[in-house]
Amino acid sequence: MIKKTFLAGSLLLVIIFAGNGAQSDKFPVLKGAYLGQKPPGKTPEIFAPGIVSTNKPEFNAAFSLDGKELFFSVNEPSGRETMMFMKCENNQWAPPRSAPFVSPQNDCDPFFSHDGRRLYFISTRPEKNDKGSKDWDIWYVERTDTGWSEPRNIGPPVNSPQDEYYVSLTREGTIYFASNRAGGYGSFDIYRSRFVDGRYLKPENLGPSINTKYLEHDPLIAPDEGYILFTSVNRPGGFGSGDLYISFRKKDGSWTEAQNLGKAFNTSSYDFCPMISPDGKYFFFTSKGDIYWVSMEAVMELKKIGAGPNIMSWRVCSAHPSLYQHASGSLQGSRRSPP
Repeated sequence: MIKKTFLAGSLLLVIIFAGNGAQSDKFPVLKGAYLGQKPPGKTPEIFAPGIVSTNKPEFNAAFSLDGKELFFSVNEPSGRETMMFMKCENNQWAPPRSAPFVSPQNDCDPFFSHDGRRLYFISTRPEKNDKGSKDWDIWYVERTDTGWSEPRNIGPPVNSPQDEYYVSLTREGTIYFASNRAGGYGSFDIYRSRFVDGRYLKPENLGPSINTKYLEHDPLIAPDEGYILFTSVNRPGGFGSGDLYISFRKKDGSWTEAQNLGKAFNTSSYDFCPMISPDGKYFFFTSKGDIYWVSMEAVMELKKIGAGPNIMSWRVCSAHPSLYQHASGSLQGSRRSPP
């Protein structure tokens, strides 16, 4: 079952009017960082309209560490979800094309490891010797001298007989993801699995400060686990059917009560796929079938929406532009239509 059931109605309207994308026969000359797009201010703007954000539903925006590769996902008129790829060579961006490792099934939710050597994603492709599609699992490819390796399934205990969505990782390798496996608080919960002695441990549910009887997915974890951004569906007090939330990790390892990011980021539609650019300058997310970006300064000003004292002291760490830290000393660090 395609995971995008919650926006099926609105996505269908987009798909009905979708053509083969908004690209013309002559692709525009795109030079410089972020496809040469004018940087956004403190109000979210559609990213690369007509190039990345077109008349198809797009989601995700994962840039490589050097900013010269972009992977994003698209929901095709057939309902298939796949990943597109753009690369900057000689300071000029090539047109979007299918990522070299996509399958005939569904592939989406790209996320680069912190060393840039791995690209994680989710897929319904079968494993070797299997036939047809299966449930959503987490996969990865590794960068090689000639491109990318063959995709590998990350395996149990991270993957289960149920669905796993939207991976993000800490600097130490702990993996965060959403799953509808048994034992959760709602239909989908957010989990983490620590990487110890070369293997992943049994996934841990993040608990009731983040997970509810509703649906939580799309976790973006800070590299040091100081905070987490995610989407919650139909949670009371939200602005739309799916809203972006943030929670901070306490010294004892528990999480603060999740706070809604407010109307600056959340709309009456479905808002999801949080991602921060590798240089720490921009916050990307998906809304209304398009990818949006906004200056991280807007995120730094979340205190204006009354999101709590933790956000009020959040600031950019000047030691490294891609790192964030909580002024109290705890925070450092840094897919797809709805499930």
